[in-house]
Amino acid sequence: MAVGIRVVAASTLISFLLSFLFILKVFHNGISAELNPDASSLLLSLQTLEAQFASQKQRYTVLQHQLEQLEQSVAATTGSASPTASIKQIWSLPNNVSFTSEHKLAVLVPYRDREQHLAKLVSRIDGYLMAQGRSFTIFVIEQSSRYLFNRGALLNIGFQLLKGSDYDYFAFQDVDTVPTDRGNVQYSYPAGAAPLHLTPYGIHPTANFEGFFGGITIFTREQFEKVNGYGMNFWGWGREDDNMRQRLMLQGMFPPELPAVPTRTRRFYFEHQKHEKALEWRVEGNGSEVHYYGVNPDQPYGDARIVSVQPHLMQEISTGLNTTTFWINSVQIYGTAVHYKVSLFCDHAQTPWCDELS
Repeated sequence: MAVGIRVVAASTLISFLLSFLFILKVFHNGISAELNPDASSLLLSLQTLEAQFASQKQRYTVLQHQLEQLEQSVAATTGSASPTASIKQIWSLPNNVSFTSEHKLAVLVPYRDREQHLAKLVSRIDGYLMAQGRSFTIFVIEQSSRYLFNRGALLNIGFQLLKGSDYDYFAFQDVDTVPTDRGNVQYSYPAGAAPLHLTPYGIHPTANFEGFFGGITIFTREQFEKVNGYGMNFWGWGREDDNMRQRLMLQGMFPPELPAVPTRTRRFYFEHQKHEKALEWRVEGNGSEVHYYGVNPDQPYGDARIVSVQPHLMQEISTGLNTTTFWINSVQIYGTAVHYKVSLFCDHAQTPWCDELS
């Protein structure tokens, strides 16, 4: 068993290093984004990364040699001509799980200011997906601009960063929703025309209504492009998932595929990392006399309206991948994840509430 686990770990690290080398190439060549105007800072970050990977490349060569020796050892021990089959036997994986996958998963984590949550998620999900035999890389997309948090924009950015790569399906993963070891919900490639929703009502640890479409969703590349990604106008707490549901319905891609798991208690499959409730952004007044402010979602509304649930926002499909604009501030390794820091662009004429107002 120890040999099998060592082989898996070495294979995963090799796959991770190769994936990161590809991301470095994408970062160097540029993609559909505006570069940070501070070119000297960007160049310094790139030079630092290149120096790091000079040593990482040497480590990769050593690991590759060790992996070949381990595979030969496993084959000799079990009498199997197939090292992969031997590893499966030793680690007692289900018959439908393989370490060689025709699909490659990118786990995209939109993030800001929850380092403790991020550390736990990255550590847990790395082992969780390795146990499922998946070919994957975790990407943390951190918003470093002064605007309100924009989850949809960050997920669009993560998707755009991988344009032209061999990742063919994407898990959009909330940082506070962590899979439990006992749950074994499969991060599978969607089987049909609709995306896979891993955390519907009844599985998500805190969702309290039937139409919930947040938490963790999985799209193929084609599915996400078909709906033009997430709407870009959802600054602050929530509603980008509700808008995504509308986009899917318009394309005949709703309801989503659901995980094939038995009914359990709410926190059997996923753990919720506790945090303060995010502020809900509301607006008072009309015309030119309007006031935007953040408040605890439990507070009475009075004459105020929730900014993000206004019909013109909930139903809009014009923004998305085609309007995603951002700056790359840095890219580095975070544990076993690739960590991007990005700044967003806000069109104040369209969304004047995007600034962090009090």
